[in-house]
Amino acid sequence: MNTEKLKSWGIYFLKNWWGVLLLLPFIIYSIHHYYWALEYNIFYSYNYDYPFPLNIIHLCVHTFLLITHEAGHTFFSIFGIRFITILGGSLFQILLPSAIVFFCWVNQKNIGMQFSLVLLGYSWMDIAAYAADGGAAQLPLIGGLGQESHDWHNLLTQMGALEHDITFGVIFMIIGIICYLWSMLVPIFHKQYEEVAIELDVDQ
Repeated sequence: MNTEKLKSWGIYFLKNWWGVLLLLPFIIYSIHHYYWALEYNIFYSYNYDYPFPLNIIHLCVHTFLLITHEAGHTFFSIFGIRFITILGGSLFQILLPSAIVFFCWVNQKNIGMQFSLVLLGYSWMDIAAYAADGGAAQLPLIGGLGQESHDWHNLLTQMGALEHDITFGVIFMIIGIICYLWSMLVPIFHKQYEEVAIELDVDQ
């Protein structure tokens, strides 16, 4: 009897928690990655070695978010407001993963919700490093652009909050960690229900 219960529990655990086990190494390394960037040296935000095969996953995720970021600038430029155009890169980088999270939540896609929450969490951390670099503007930009093209240097300057760049970075990183924690708790708080067809034979 104990063996059957143990087997049943093991099947339940694997069925509901395999996504967490799969995502956990990436979560741990990415938190370490951006903690080092904010605490020790901002250049760790792009010069950090992930072990194989996490390095391939990181490359794919980072490339996807970079494309999303640049698309956001183009999309939000239609409003014709410079501040919104600059913010649009980081904003779209958050909105797109958020839309995927919402879609998976509505459609009861637990695994999809876990993966999209990790994508959203990583995106917040990516923005955290960018914001924390706002004052120094040391990070190399795509296309070899100069400091005048640094999104968060411009945003924080316009807000008069350039001296609070690290504070913004820490806040964004905390939000990212919350997304990570949420992804790991999905099996508990977002249960998936199966549809059952019930035939009723009512004699009149």
